[in-house]
Amino acid sequence: MTTTTATATEQEAQATTGRALNHVELVYRPGERALAARVFELLGCRPRDTGGTYLTSFIEPTEGDFCNNTVYASEVTPEQWQLECALADALAAGGPVAEAARGYLDRFHHEPQRSTHFGIRVPDRERFDAILAGLRDAGEHDPELKGRVRVSGVFAPGDPGSLTEIMIQAFVHTDVVAAGLLTLGQHFELQYQF
Repeated sequence: MTTTTATATEQEAQATTGRALNHVELVYRPGERALAARVFELLGCRPRDTGGTYLTSFIEPTEGDFCNNTVYASEVTPEQWQLECALADALAAGGPVAEAARGYLDRFHHEPQRSTHFGIRVPDRERFDAILAGLRDAGEHDPELKGRVRVSGVFAPGDPGSLTEIMIQAFVHTDVVAAGLLTLGQHFELQYQF
């Protein structure tokens, strides 16, 4: 689709093609809505903030269907934020919870394929490489994102850790948005399929 809105015929075709993953819901820290939008832009999505509870990002930037192929993000609830703060305090204090979290996160970062994540296919190799370069640059140099977004690993066919011969997989970790606990962060997988 090359327009920002689907025609009635396209919407009908989409509705009758069967099951599909229509959205993923994520959360962000209080006050970080604009930063969440920047992370989605860096991932190659097109965020659209219409106000209200949810920030919507279109996986395919040229599409504009708010109901399908989207990622939503909203501010954490006060209850989740209270849990996040308590967990962060426990991790900073050391002890059994911190030790267990450190082991989990070490594996999470070194073997991202085994972490909770979802994948986004990028059909153009140049665009795929440009997205990864932008993410690396932001993670190293952007004052708001330094240390908060990073490329955890890139796995091409034949590389150690590669799980397939049909694509390059790149895993991106961030704690700006997550489908679970922000304290532990979220992996996104970007794929370039041959």
